[in-house]
Amino acid sequence: MTPRTCNYFVTLRCNDTCEFCTIWQNEDHKKIDEKGFDLSLLKRAGVERLNVTGGEPLLREDLPQVLRQAKELGLPVKLTSNGILYPGKADLLKGLTDELCFSLDHPVAEEHDRSRGVECFHLVIQSIKLAQRLGERPIVSFSMTRDSVRFLPEMVELAGRLQVRLRLEPVCDFFGTQGFEGATAAYIRYYFKRKKVQLNLAVLEFAREGGNRTVLPRCRARETTVTVLPDGSNVSPCFFNQGGRQGREDICSSCMRWPYMVPSFSKGFDKYFWLDLYSRFNTWSKGALK
Repeated sequence: MTPRTCNYFVTLRCNDTCEFCTIWQNEDHKKIDEKGFDLSLLKRAGVERLNVTGGEPLLREDLPQVLRQAKELGLPVKLTSNGILYPGKADLLKGLTDELCFSLDHPVAEEHDRSRGVECFHLVIQSIKLAQRLGERPIVSFSMTRDSVRFLPEMVELAGRLQVRLRLEPVCDFFGTQGFEGATAAYIRYYFKRKKVQLNLAVLEFAREGGNRTVLPRCRARETTVTVLPDGSNVSPCFFNQGGRQGREDICSSCMRWPYMVPSFSKGFDKYFWLDLYSRFNTWSKGALK
């Protein structure tokens, strides 16, 4: 079975200290060298999509070269950034991504900066506007926690003012506070049909039900994804469970790490498969209407 998605952690360094992320807190991550990786190996292996992540990807000095090779190989690229460095590197990245996402945790500066540990709200807004001027179609990625979801109407309003698409993504790992009650999930689902709002109903349902279960795991990371580390090495089944049993280790309990779970939904004809398929069609149809 050929994995279709590569999660490429180009760097594990970060210039944020997000309250819901553990990557920047791990001292071992700082010991991993950043080396070149030949993306043609992925193409020959049948990989169809490249998810460039981190850490903060824009800290990687040779990122433009990485993205340029992906472009030359015809690999669609999704890049997610906190926006801090984008204004200084925007010209180098122009036209090299298919999905350019900027993370925004709250629609107001005070709350977003508290969540990120640095003052960066104004830089996210600046980055979005700059990307638009350069002809990009940026997406705001709203990492929703049980706390921040109460700002959903304001976030939708902000995205409307900025004239950008808004992607609703339940946070994957926030010290046991991820996931939503049924009423909250229904509240989020209300925005599914908004023209510029993107929401994967499989993700929402999976979060509502508490994530992956180690007895009968839904994770199919080994079959659906390839994980490349900053030094060019591969790990399996995923970044967070390196060398362990797929979906069955302690760290896999309640897992909602979407770069692995969303591709997993494409395997197995259950409700997550159909919800994911319907959500993809919904997102595509919104884009096709423009």
